Amino acid sequence: MPEVPAGEVDALGRILLRLARLFLGAGADSEYVNRRIEKLARRWDATSELFIGSERLLLMLSTEGAYRTRIGHAVGAMGVDAGRLFALDGLANDIEAGRTDAASAQARLDEIEGGVGGYSPWVVALAVAVTSASLALLFGAGPIAAAAAFVAGAVSLLLRRQLARLGLPAAATAAITATVSGAVGAFPLHVLQVDATLVLVAAGMILVPGVPLINGVRDLVQGHAAIGLDRLASGGLVVLAIVCGLAMASALCAVSLPFSSGNASPALPWDFVLSGLAALGFAILFNAPARSILPIVLCGALSHGSRSLMTHEGVDIVAATLLATCLAGTVAVLLARYLEAPWAAFAFPGVVAMVPGAYAFHGMMGAVEIMHRGGDSAPVLLGETFSALITAGALTAAIGVGLLLAVVVGEGMVTVWGAAMARRASGPRRHAL
Repeated sequence: MPEVPAGEVDALGRILLRLARLFLGAGADSEYVNRRIEKLARRWDATSELFIGSERLLLMLSTEGAYRTRIGHAVGAMGVDAGRLFALDGLANDIEAGRTDAASAQARLDEIEGGVGGYSPWVVALAVAVTSASLALLFGAGPIAAAAAFVAGAVSLLLRRQLARLGLPAAATAAITATVSGAVGAFPLHVLQVDATLVLVAAGMILVPGVPLINGVRDLVQGHAAIGLDRLASGGLVVLAIVCGLAMASALCAVSLPFSSGNASPALPWDFVLSGLAALGFAILFNAPARSILPIVLCGALSHGSRSLMTHEGVDIVAATLLATCLAGTVAVLLARYLEAPWAAFAFPGVVAMVPGAYAFHGMMGAVEIMHRGGDSAPVLLGETFSALITAGALTAAIGVGLLLAVVVGEGMVTVWGAAMARRASGPRRHAL
């Protein structure tokens, strides 16, 4: 692609800023976005520096004959949209390969921002219901409680979509959804005198903003403090709102939310199956393209299942989470290279079931109980509450660091394999006698 004339630098800046904003909103971490923008700028014979703030993006762009500084629009909500990630990654690849010029890139960005085709709301509701039931079973719930979690998951998705159309803040939407869906799942069990605690936890888990929390840790580790702290603060506020909603649902249905749980986990073979089903639901919820569904299910089964296997063998849960995330993330990187797709679209739906929402809920409910009891709080209540909160933070950090290690390991394996193939292709040939 020829060098950009001075008069087109502004247009180039608009394209790069828009790409960066859409990448961040679709679930990409800051370091990935930075590298992408730098490579695209070089493809247009320009140099760039992108500064990612908690509210705005700042791009400094220069060519041989011009220099521009541009401030982008507000980043907005940062969740995950695997379908949009695929589309943006494909556009970036086409720009790097010289198959798309600036005008065509703008037109494709209009299409992508207008909305990438997704699944039917009823399909998504069914998928989220399956995820909710799978999570309840993973936590040790029985068949009746899992059926109630299935209903609560479907109600959660449909209600959340309706509330989103009203333009409510994310925390308010999460609190209302947790209250209604939790009550819908817990009340029938209360009537049947069946423990509904795990139904409430599962209903909350599918609302937890796992990807922003994980990306927040990744951003902090990679030196992007402003956006990292913003993601963690926003995610933490939503988790607090979910806890408030679950507390309201538990009060309405006379169900307790203990800060510890003694429920037994399912057998290891079932753990792998249920983890894969949970990942399937998250994949559809995150609008993953059909060709990526099977790899996502594989990553989900591998991540949670391998962690359960390691903890069963006596490995500490934090270390097991780190190793399992690294393993599943490495597989995601390799699959992404093979399918020419963004690895995050495989990794995040695959590991989000390990986000320690249950620990966070137990810890926060314990904190509420301490607030009520004050100085009369029992030492065991204090200990288990702080243990749950610390474990939630440590597991979230382990997932974020594990994904960082996975990128290093996966890219290293790809590089070694490529070098080996190159040596094999250029090596001396044996001639038959």
